[in-house]
Formats: sequence, structure tokens, C-alpha cells
Amino acid sequence: MNKLQPSAAAGRVLQAARCTRCQGHSFPAQVPGCRHCGAPRDQLEAVDCRAAVALRNFVTVHAPLAPGLPVPSVIGEVELCPGVVEEVLIDVPGEAHLSLGMPLMPAWSDAVPGGAWVFRPSESAVGEVAT
Repeated sequence: MNKLQPSAAAGRVLQAARCTRCQGHSFPAQVPGCRHCGAPRDQLEAVDCRAAVALRNFVTVHAPLAPGLPVPSVIGEVELCPGVVEEVLIDVPGEAHLSLGMPLMPAWSDAVPGGAWVFRPSESAVGEVAT
């Protein structure tokens, strides 16, 4: 079992948590317990989010909605793992570089103050989007 690591960014692999009881997923990996069945943290295992994910929708924000969020920024919605839909920062010059359903890959970026996970289009992952 891959126990939860101190920081998802430490190994530069984006991680979620999977419950060993109900197999439900939670994000981020450092959750206090399963959001589906309430199992305690020691019943969770880390799972890597390395697969391409499909872009569900996107928007450009022009106001600092969160500390450290550069503006303007393109924010998109992706399903990181089964049942876990998250809004993510997309590392593109603008919306013209995106299309619905296109594959995105997670990448650690030090360009964001304090470092952050961003998602980038992956032309090589076309047809390999996680479902």
C-alpha cells in the first residue's frame, strides 16, 4: 500500500487519496478521512494522478480570486480521478489554445508564487484521456 506522503509536491507527482474500504477518491491526498464513507486517514492510500485528463470547461479570470493567483489566468474544470472534479490553473497564453475534451497533463510550476500544480495541453496524449 502506498501510504500518503507528507506533500504531493515533494516528489513532483500530483496525488489523490483512495479509500481502501469503499474505493472512493478524495483530493487533495492529505484529507483527514474518506469523503465518501468517513473512513479514517489510515484507511487511505495515495494514488498518482499521472494520466491525461479531459478539459470539461474553461474560463479566463481577470480578478485575483485566490492568494497568489496571477491575473489574467485560465481556469478549467477536469476530473482528476473517478468522482473528483476540480478547478485547475491551465498554463496556456489564452483560451484560443484550448478546446473542450482536449487532454491536459499535470505539471509542477515554480512560476506561480510558492509553486503550484498547473495543467498543460498534451498533444501526445490524444486518445489517452483517463475516464
